[in-house]
Amino acid sequence: MTGTRTRWGGPALGGVLVTLAVLSATPHPVAAAGSGPADGGSPDAGALSANCAGYPGGATICSAQVPSFDGAPLDVDITRPLPGTGDTHPLIVLLHGFGNDKHEWESTSDAADGADKYHWNSHWFAAHGYYVLTYTARGFRDNGPRASYQPATPAGVAPTCLPPGGSACPPAGTIRVKNKDVEIRDTQWLAALTALAYPDIDRDQVAVSGGSYGGGESWLQAAAQAGSEYWSEWPGLPRLRLQVAVPKYPWTDLAYALMPNGHPGGPSQAPAGEPYRGSDLYSSAQGAPDTLGVGNPIGVAKSSYVGGLYSLGTANGAFDEGSPSPQSNGPEPFTAWLGRVDAGEPYSAAGRVDDPTMAQVRTAFSGWHSAYYQPGWRTGRDAGRTPAILSVSGWTDDLFPPVESFRMFTYLKSLDRDWPVAVVVGDIGHARAQNPPGVWQAINEQAWRFLQANITGSRPARTTVSSYPTRCGDAATAADEISASSPAALAKGTLVIDYNGSVLLPPTSGATDADAAATDAVAGGAITSTSGGCRRSARLVTSPSDGYTAISQPLPAEQTLVGIGRAEARCAATPGATTAVLAARVWDVSPDGAVLLVSRGVYRFDFTSYDARTGIVQVPLYGNHWTFPAGHRIRLDLAQVDQPTYRPPNTAVTATLDLSATRLVLPVRQQATTTIR
Repeated sequence: MTGTRTRWGGPALGGVLVTLAVLSATPHPVAAAGSGPADGGSPDAGALSANCAGYPGGATICSAQVPSFDGAPLDVDITRPLPGTGDTHPLIVLLHGFGNDKHEWESTSDAADGADKYHWNSHWFAAHGYYVLTYTARGFRDNGPRASYQPATPAGVAPTCLPPGGSACPPAGTIRVKNKDVEIRDTQWLAALTALAYPDIDRDQVAVSGGSYGGGESWLQAAAQAGSEYWSEWPGLPRLRLQVAVPKYPWTDLAYALMPNGHPGGPSQAPAGEPYRGSDLYSSAQGAPDTLGVGNPIGVAKSSYVGGLYSLGTANGAFDEGSPSPQSNGPEPFTAWLGRVDAGEPYSAAGRVDDPTMAQVRTAFSGWHSAYYQPGWRTGRDAGRTPAILSVSGWTDDLFPPVESFRMFTYLKSLDRDWPVAVVVGDIGHARAQNPPGVWQAINEQAWRFLQANITGSRPARTTVSSYPTRCGDAATAADEISASSPAALAKGTLVIDYNGSVLLPPTSGATDADAAATDAVAGGAITSTSGGCRRSARLVTSPSDGYTAISQPLPAEQTLVGIGRAEARCAATPGATTAVLAARVWDVSPDGAVLLVSRGVYRFDFTSYDARTGIVQVPLYGNHWTFPAGHRIRLDLAQVDQPTYRPPNTAVTATLDLSATRLVLPVRQQATTTIR
């Protein structure tokens, strides 16, 4: 759950000035930890202001290792507002990605990497009068700066911490994957300690932002504020209110994000007269809100990402392996859970009874790790608490696609049409995204305006969904932005490609397709790879021997996909079969023979309880904002195996899928319904 691809850089600084500043900053040891509730003491914020130094760029940063609410040591930096920025100050918390540390959003300049962090970093906010809280999340090491623009603040070191320091400090300081009872409370505790240490912080002006791992938490923090009068309320500490959250490339349903099932959102649990209209592909999820993720089958594991994340976590920290507390949902043995997911089907039995371990995973990752299922949204609506949220997602992000933001936009607008929630989507986020700097700079400018408009108190608003196109070799710019009142409204028409093909897909279909490896976002198990970008087909246009490929007639006119879209087919499964998988890939085939990946998706059948063995199957795509020029053709691939992106079916899967009447249904910007046969 790392952030986007790193771009080293930032403006150069004068040599002598830099040397003096670095010398003044680096010798300072981290401040000693104070006492906390776990060791019988009262909250002590003194360490957060005891070890401060000046850094290049003019910022003063105070570093400390302090005990969290349960005593677990946390490695913390506080960047103070630059002089002359006012008498009272807002506070923003910047949360790093999975496997990273507190340095990720820290910078000695406003420009930082020129992209994701451009005008969205500790220096930028300090220069505009904010206190900035950055800390290494529980369970992770502090490996020091990884980019030239990051200040070399010291790492916290406690007796139980793994070298070289940070917040990987067993037995309590272990990775809990943003459990709402653990890391979510860590952030609230540290924010309150910061407000105690610095009385000039305005306790009613608090914001949170972060990417990936920090993006998922940002959504959970907004849910916590909606569900309570005070976002942070601890005995002996200041009460805080969170006004704004800006999640970047986040999850909102972690179970679905890591194991998508392809099923649309389930029926609403809303009170009578308040229907939740989320039963569409823009709200695909493990279940409906307030259901703890129950309603749809267990999905297909994103094997390369899940394996890469586990490797990254073990390399840069320590997973929790089943501590009974402080989480209220019981032990969470992450290694054992991963082993059960890797073992594969069967995940459930008749009557919608999950395997016991998979039931734990479903319940935990939904109710304790995902914003979509938090009851605080309804509580907040009823109490008039609607924190402002701008969620940023990537069309080409194969880890956390745009549905992670779309489902929340749809849900919150169903609760209150004026909930100040907005979404921005582009060719950004995790690999395969290209992350064009111009798009990031435009998004960050929009996020800054949104933050400033709501930091003194969120306001009802008819907010929008904005989109930037994906282009290969010709990066999009701010001028290419389009917007609409909802995710689905970005499109004005529909493009239907009727292939009318038929095929029998056994459980091994697709296993020899070279494009399966060519399109995987994770190269060699390293999720921090810079191997993003547009993916070309590794094989001829003709169909692989063990899968299905169909190619449309040339398009008579330009068509611009903008939205999710779906692959469809009539489907009949082997009698008696219990489960099957259908993976889809969509390609742009140009007249010169270039074949570029546009989107993909996956659907898992569970014939024991959820799916009929005959009927129409709709595989939702991740979506894109992509222009097919006139004369181009559109290729569709279907198979049961798309490895290593998805976990392949194991020997428990015996279903052969008999597909016919295959077609693509794509939302397009053009105001018409066009059918290509």
